[in-house]
Amino acid sequence: MEQVFILLIAVGLAALVGQLGKNRKIGFGWSFALCIFLSPIIGLIITLCSKKNDFEFVDVKRENEQN
Repeated sequence: MEQVFILLIAVGLAALVGQLGKNRKIGFGWSFALCIFLSPIIGLIITLCSKKNDFEFVDVKRENEQN
């Protein structure tokens, strides 16, 4: 029973780190997989070292005024 509890905690931590990787180049899947196969701490370090995705925000008001 104790092993199941530890496994659930590891999967939960991997999911949290995966959420951090969702907005990065590495993505959710790779972050999650690295956490499962290596460890959540190593996966977190790798995820935080990957670059963030560049988002381009568009000003909707300016676009509508030009049309």
